Amino acid sequence: MTSVTSHRQVAEPAGAVDTTRVSRSWQASLALRFAHRAGKTAVTRAQHYGPLRIQRPFYPEGDCAHVYLLHPPGGLVVGDALHISLGAESGAAALVTTPSAGKVYSLAGLQHSDSTTTQSQHIDITVAQNGHLEWLPQETIVFNGANARLHTKLTAALGATFIAWDIACLGRPACQEVFDTGSVHQDLEVWVDGVPRLIERNHITGGDAFMQQPWGLNGAGSLGTLVASGSPSRDLVDQLLEELNQAASGSQPNWGLTQKEDLFIARYIGPSAYECRKGFIHIWQAIRPEVCGREAVEPRIWHT
Repeated sequence: MTSVTSHRQVAEPAGAVDTTRVSRSWQASLALRFAHRAGKTAVTRAQHYGPLRIQRPFYPEGDCAHVYLLHPPGGLVVGDALHISLGAESGAAALVTTPSAGKVYSLAGLQHSDSTTTQSQHIDITVAQNGHLEWLPQETIVFNGANARLHTKLTAALGATFIAWDIACLGRPACQEVFDTGSVHQDLEVWVDGVPRLIERNHITGGDAFMQQPWGLNGAGSLGTLVASGSPSRDLVDQLLEELNQAASGSQPNWGLTQKEDLFIARYIGPSAYECRKGFIHIWQAIRPEVCGREAVEPRIWHT
C-alpha cells in the first residue's frame, strides 16, 4: 500500500474556494479487489494514493462484504482528481458505499475553465463471471461555479451481477443556491461481455436553457441513474413505477424505468437528491433478490 500526504487549506463549504489559499491539489486513487476466501468475500487488494481509504469490511449478511469508502478532505477543489477502481472476482460479492455526500466546490475567482481548473472523479468497476458488485454511493453535490467531470464505467462479464447508481445535485437547494454558473460533465457507461449496453453523457452548463426547458431538466436540480443486471418482472417494474411517482414531490412524474435487453435502468429528474436516493434504495430493495438472489440488507452507515 502506498500513501502520500500533503497540506493545504480549503475554504469552508458554505463559501467559494479562495484559490490563493490552495497550496496543493489532491491527486488521489484507490484500487480495491474482492475475492472469495474461506467462505466469505475478502478485500484482497486495497492500494491507495493520497486521501482515499476504506474502513474494515462489515459482514451483516454473511459472506457479502460491505465496504465504506472514505475521502477525508470531504470534497473536490480546483485541480483535484479522484480515481477509484473496484473489481470483483468470480464468486465474490461486495457492496461499496460512502458515509456522506460527495462535494464539488465552487471555483469562483478563477478566470477560465479548462483542463487545469477541473475537478474530476473517475470510477471504474469490473465484475467477473459469477461475481457480484454493488456501487451505491450517496449523492454528489455540485456547488454553483464548480467545473465537475464525473465519469463512471462499469464493465461486466457474462454471468456477472451488479447494481450501481449515480446521483448529482446541482447547487444547494437547502441554502437557496441555484446552479447558474459552472459546468458538469456526467458520464455513465455500462459494458457487458465487451458490448456497450448504455452510454449516457450529460453536459450541463449553469444557467443554460437546458436546465429550464421541458426538453432538458425542466427546472429540476437533481438527477440520477441506476443500472442493474438482469430483468425484473414486468409486474414488479409497473408496481415500482407507480409507487415512486405516488411518493414524488410535485405534479410532474420524476421517474422512468426501462429494460434494455438484460440491463435494467431507472432514472430520476426532480427537485431533491434525497428523494432520488430514497427512491433508488426502494428500487434496490425490490430488485436485489431477483438480481443476485439476496435480500436487501442496508449498510448501517445509511442510518447514522
